[in-house]
Amino acid sequence: MALAFKEWACIVDALGKGKQSIILRKGGIHEEGSGDFELKGKQFILFPTLFHQSAEMIKPDWKPYLSDTKFHTTPDKVEIKYYVHVADVQVLTDWEQVKKLSPYHAWQEEVIKERFERWGNSIHLLIVQVFEFGASFNLDLLPEYGGCKSWLEIDKPVEFIGRPIVNKNII
Repeated sequence: MALAFKEWACIVDALGKGKQSIILRKGGIHEEGSGDFELKGKQFILFPTLFHQSAEMIKPDWKPYLSDTKFHTTPDKVEIKYYVHVADVQVLTDWEQVKKLSPYHAWQEEVIKERFERWGNSIHLLIVQVFEFGASFNLDLLPEYGGCKSWLEIDKPVEFIGRPIVNKNII
């Protein structure tokens, strides 16, 4: 079994290209417990999803550099190319501090503000080192992988061996 983290495909692309090294997460309505985000592990697969993704939620100047379809080229499958190690995780409760992270991620400010204000004023910041697997692999898009949740258990043995992605947009 391997732990996988669902994230918009274009954000996975930004992470994989070294344009982004942070993840901002509030949680999903199908998260265990209160719906709030909880870090389940310090190392996990990035599972690119099109669920809730919208081009209007990405900064215009980032759009030309990001692909939201390259992981979904085969019907009913998703290509897994990357995994991460979490270097640090923090809960941010000051909106001005969150706004200062804007140069380091692809989301429009309104997206992050909505997440920050949902269920109280806070958001989780994950600072990550992204790695590219030596060989990518496909996973079937199973019904249990759907829905608004951050974490998946993948029933596949995974060796976390790969090359680190050079971050081009360091905090």
